[in-house]
Amino acid sequence: MRQLHFGEFSAELDESRCNGLFRGYEPVALSDLPRRVLYVLLAHSPRPVAGKMLLHALWHAGANPSNVAKQVRALRAAMGDDRQPRSYIRTIGKEGYAFVMKVTTAEASAPAAAAVAPVAGPITAATAGGHGSRAPTRREWRLARQKLASDFRGSCLHDIELLHEAIEECEDRVRLIASNRHLPLDGRFPHEAVQVPAPAMGDMRWAALRPPDAAMASIAAELIRYARGTPVVVNVGSYAPACISVLRSLRRRYGLEVHIDPADLSGRQQILRLAYDDDADFLLAPHAPFLLVGDGRALDYRWMMPVHAYEQIVLRAPGAARGRRRKLLVYKGGSPEEQVMARVGIPSSAEPEMIGSLEKLLEAVRGLSAGDMVIAWEPLATGLESKREFKRLAAFTCWLSLYCHKRWQRGAMHSLRNQFRQLFISEWIYCRNDRDWALECLALELEAVELFSASSGLAARP
Repeated sequence: MRQLHFGEFSAELDESRCNGLFRGYEPVALSDLPRRVLYVLLAHSPRPVAGKMLLHALWHAGANPSNVAKQVRALRAAMGDDRQPRSYIRTIGKEGYAFVMKVTTAEASAPAAAAVAPVAGPITAATAGGHGSRAPTRREWRLARQKLASDFRGSCLHDIELLHEAIEECEDRVRLIASNRHLPLDGRFPHEAVQVPAPAMGDMRWAALRPPDAAMASIAAELIRYARGTPVVVNVGSYAPACISVLRSLRRRYGLEVHIDPADLSGRQQILRLAYDDDADFLLAPHAPFLLVGDGRALDYRWMMPVHAYEQIVLRAPGAARGRRRKLLVYKGGSPEEQVMARVGIPSSAEPEMIGSLEKLLEAVRGLSAGDMVIAWEPLATGLESKREFKRLAAFTCWLSLYCHKRWQRGAMHSLRNQFRQLFISEWIYCRNDRDWALECLALELEAVELFSASSGLAARP
């Protein structure tokens, strides 16, 4: 693995491809074709590379020659080299293109080279350098990639039917909780109309990073100015990689100053923490009934919209219980508890045992006997299956929703709240259509990746 330095950039190359482009320690979003163009230009620097040679190397002889110019433009835009005079890539008459910035070569360090392999993309140990934390393993990155794909695939922000289904399902869960806990529903705050994304937004396809959408930037201009003086604090559970990616993308593309708070937050702990820490402006949480029916300070938060679906899975250890009642481990609070109330996919012979923390749940799973069961969210279910054999019995669909603090309901803050919601929806769709970019944004929050892998049962908490 070679590391090339030129101007304010560096790139990592092996024998056949460019694995990533970096400005300082931050990865530069670059899709596959511009990255391949960069590889060829660097390999021949400073000599010109004919347009026909690029065409043959990246496409085929009969391809449209305009493809070359299009990908060179994308590369220049990503490097900020799209104004005359060119500092990096110059057009040389009819000969083609030349990489003219001085290039120096160094061998990539062993840790950096090792970190490239797990993500098979532009993320290296340089990303982790400022965090003082270990680089996630290949299995953790694979799980994060799968979870991102699942989050976007189950998103209500581009599927109107899913959105209405989510609203109905949340209402059913509220009634279920209220009836079991004997909670009054008339004390709830009134529902607001849920913003439905424009159907046309779901049809967008982006092959490379684009600059911020001018219309959206104009709509959210007041929010972006506000956040420069008072950064927006968003409480995100460590199990929500897609939301973390979208928030990081908003900062990188729009300059929205947003503080992401994923530390040690998952499930019930995320809600209970609100009683002690009232700083979060927005909250992304999965347990709508507890927020909507009432749980102390949680009622300070107002439901804005469901974001995406995830599942609680019933896992059973193989074999027969042999004359004893089956043990069912349930993470106390939130969706697992609701699943027990609703008896979704749970055999009548199961005897629930409520567990108060993830660490205790993982310890109890090791002691399960044949026929015993556990309720686990994705990807915890995947993590448990990697440790021992389980059979999946049933799934219980849940929804992660966006909330805002009640102070964002009044006066000028109400307008800013609507801008945040529109900006979040727009960027969610952007990241959904460019998964490599979303993964790259997640890589910049390595603490969140580590917490996510820990909540999957794959690693100890950092």
